[in-house]
Amino acid sequence: MEKDLCTVGQDYVEARLIESLSDLFLSLTLWKEGYTRNSAGKAFSAVRALLSALIVVNEDKLLNLAKDDKEKEWIKKKAHTVPTHSMYALAHMLKEIGIDILNLVNYALNLHDYQYNGFEPGFSRYSRKDDVLKDLLTVVMETKKTINTYFPKLEVKEISEKIDSLLAQFTKKV
Repeated sequence: MEKDLCTVGQDYVEARLIESLSDLFLSLTLWKEGYTRNSAGKAFSAVRALLSALIVVNEDKLLNLAKDDKEKEWIKKKAHTVPTHSMYALAHMLKEIGIDILNLVNYALNLHDYQYNGFEPGFSRYSRKDDVLKDLLTVVMETKKTINTYFPKLEVKEISEKIDSLLAQFTKKV
C-alpha cells in the first residue's frame, strides 16, 4: 500500500500509520527469521512513523506548547519528520496534551541502540536476547494499541490480523 507523502495532511497521516503497522509486521517476521537487530530497527521505525502521525494530527496543540517562535517554526516544518534525537522531547510534548507514549518511545530508543550496537557492553542496555524480545513485543503491542486508540477509523484489518497472528506465535514462546 503506497500513499503520496509529498503533502502533510490526512493522506500523510494514513500513510504513516500504514507504515507503522507494516514495520511492526516486518519486525516480527525478521525476528522469526533470526534477524534480531534488523527486527529491532523495524520496531523503532514503527514508533517513529506513529509519532509522526500523532504530531501532524495534534500540531495546533503542540504549537500552543512551544516556548518561542523558533520552536513553533520547527514544529511546523520539521517535527513531523521525527528526528531520532527529538523523539523523547516530542513524546514529552504529546504527554502534555494527554497522549502518553513516553514508555513506548523509551522502549523504541532502546531497540534502536540494540540495532546498532547489539549486546556491546556500555553501548546497549541489553545483554540477553530474551530481554530484547520482551521489549520488542511490548513495542509491537503498545504501538498497535496506540494506533487503535487514537486512530480508530483507520481500516487496516489485513495487516492487523497478520500482526496478531505473528504475535500469537511469539506469546506462546515467551
